[in-house]
Amino acid sequence: DYIVARKFLQEFPELESLKSLPKLSQRSVGCIYYAFQSPAPLEEPILLLNGEGHERRNTKEFPVNNVCFPSIVHKSYAPDGYELCCVSLLENAIGEHDGNQATLDMAVRKQLSMWFPDFANDISDETRWVTKGFYLISNA
Repeated sequence: DYIVARKFLQEFPELESLKSLPKLSQRSVGCIYYAFQSPAPLEEPILLLNGEGHERRNTKEFPVNNVCFPSIVHKSYAPDGYELCCVSLLENAIGEHDGNQATLDMAVRKQLSMWFPDFANDISDETRWVTKGFYLISNA
């Protein structure tokens, strides 16, 4: 954060010129984790970015910014027989749901079901794709 950075700079005189840098606005992001029984919709350890185009960038109905499956990167990121999905959300998507995690979760599941139609039934079922955590990261 800004105050911590300023204190840090005071300890290093050679960084004095950095004090004049402008204070930049910070953004917040959200993250939802889901756990589910294998297999994952992807086999490759990649980050999927939302590239659906401006007509589908309505963040209330299409809140997903990106998605990855950490358990595909390394099996130890989930218990044996399970996978882990991580969905990143921009602050405006969270704001459009007024911080209501239930409606945001439903919108995320709907969008993921469109991205992975072969897994849509599992993704929509809260007993199969279990929400493990919802995190808001201020000043990301």
